[in-house]
Amino acid sequence: MTEQAGSESVAPAAAARAYSKDYWDQVFEQLSRHKTFQVAMAILALMYASAIYAPLIANDRPYVLEAANYDEYGQAHRTLYPVTLGLGRRVKMEESEYLDDRPAESTQTYAEALESERQAALDRVETMRIYLPEERRAELDAYSAAVNAAIDQRIAGDVEAATASTEEAKSLAKTVRADLAAADPNDAEKAGVPLVGQRTYPLIEALGWGEVFFMVLWAFVLGWPFWNKLVNVVFLKRDRVRIRKARRAKWAIVIGVSVVAGVGWKLTIDGSTTFNVSPYKSSLTEGQIVATNVVFPPIAIGFAETSSGEYFRPPTWKDYSEISEEGYYVRGPGVPEPDPITGVLPEPAPVKVKYGEPARNAAGRHWLGTDNLGRDMLVRALYGGRISLSVGLVSAAILVLVGTFIGALAGYFGGFVDMALSRLIELLLCFPAFFLILMVMAFIDPNVVPPIIAIVVVIGLVRWTGVARLARAEFLKLREQEFVIAAQALGLSPLRTIFRHILPNAMGPILVSGAFSVAAGILTESGLSFLGFGVTEPIPSWGALVNVSRNPEHWWVILFPGLLIFITVSCYNLVGEAIRDAVDPRLKD
Repeated sequence: MTEQAGSESVAPAAAARAYSKDYWDQVFEQLSRHKTFQVAMAILALMYASAIYAPLIANDRPYVLEAANYDEYGQAHRTLYPVTLGLGRRVKMEESEYLDDRPAESTQTYAEALESERQAALDRVETMRIYLPEERRAELDAYSAAVNAAIDQRIAGDVEAATASTEEAKSLAKTVRADLAAADPNDAEKAGVPLVGQRTYPLIEALGWGEVFFMVLWAFVLGWPFWNKLVNVVFLKRDRVRIRKARRAKWAIVIGVSVVAGVGWKLTIDGSTTFNVSPYKSSLTEGQIVATNVVFPPIAIGFAETSSGEYFRPPTWKDYSEISEEGYYVRGPGVPEPDPITGVLPEPAPVKVKYGEPARNAAGRHWLGTDNLGRDMLVRALYGGRISLSVGLVSAAILVLVGTFIGALAGYFGGFVDMALSRLIELLLCFPAFFLILMVMAFIDPNVVPPIIAIVVVIGLVRWTGVARLARAEFLKLREQEFVIAAQALGLSPLRTIFRHILPNAMGPILVSGAFSVAAGILTESGLSFLGFGVTEPIPSWGALVNVSRNPEHWWVILFPGLLIFITVSCYNLVGEAIRDAVDPRLKD
């Protein structure tokens, strides 16, 4: 009797899963033959790739920098002796005298003050050691030993020995200042020590673990047609049953590898960028850093990097403007014009070409022109895609989850639950979604909640009603199916019946709505950013880029970000229509 009951309890679940698998196999087969779907997905994949890999495509930080920082070395060299004098004064000071002179708000003890003096001196020594040839480091080693001895002896209470060690450190600091001055890379006749270049990876070291996770994940996504076919042929022997069973395992491995890469990066490198603009290009241009090997990204410009004098410069692939060798406009909209009232001709700012950038009049200097601060529009569009595309995806995910859950409850339980939830849906539908989102955003303090998070959450919590109505309709239809009735008769819990048996068979229309919701989310974010309620400077988004200028003379500012929005939204709509056709071929035109 027990065995029979157990077999009966498995029957409805097995029937539901078998029906679901066959159904989705047919959907995937339909999509694989849908050319419009494939083209749209390819374009979207490239869009997301450009956003995810934007730091590797456009950045003012080099991939590889093998160079000697003469400015950094010179500063450490110049300040070593003054720091040693301060250390000597601290060593000779009594603890009570230090406590009397200490600022009232300070809680630093005398021992901690001594350690700070030690660290200040040794930091300069370490900076110099990095760039000095190994055979010239003996004096620095002797200086470090004297400083350590002085501090250790003073902490131990031996003032006389500490004073003697300090005097030795002062003498060695003078010797270092005289013997270890850096040679001038621009003047071969000036005597000095030639510095040794050190290899660093500034761009790689600036990547965060989240960026690494998505880069690895998207590498698998882009390579899916190749490695998936290889796995199916080599390991699964083209067996359709084994291939179907291995789908979840494949994605589990892909996500697992991506997570391991992100966590490993977090534990080892843990890159972060304090400033949106790096000093490398300026230092290389001005000779503060002398490089033997520099490798910049294809576009050596940062998303927040400004170019003095290139405000609202048109795209350089067209001969719209020309800049002289001195850096001043001689043709185009950048040529200064006299003030219409005073007649005074403003003095223009020269256009400077930094290290790694194309020439002033090169066709590829600014492919999409510049904005009101001289920032490259192509670079900002690449980084802007990270905001706009992520807002569309995450907000759609939130509204699909919320709408599916509420619609499933209403459709499955019916009665009072259905009536209450349906009235809630109708109440929210009475308000125009965009204006409701706009109103909510107007009352959110951007200093408390970041605008990007607020936009995602608000869109998800306002626009779930359409998905909820679809889910409710599907559940009302499916709850009368035999496998659902059997599951209920066997005493399975409502949640298990809803999410294990009914939901997999109701996902078709929900996925269609989700695809359209991504497009709607991108449009909503663009509209909010255009009205000034989106992300704040210098972080870009496509909607914020359109809002840079509304002057028709600056057509490139409006055209190119608007074109990206149009292409992305159109592709998502095409994907939604393709899924709709695959889910129900009777809806084809």
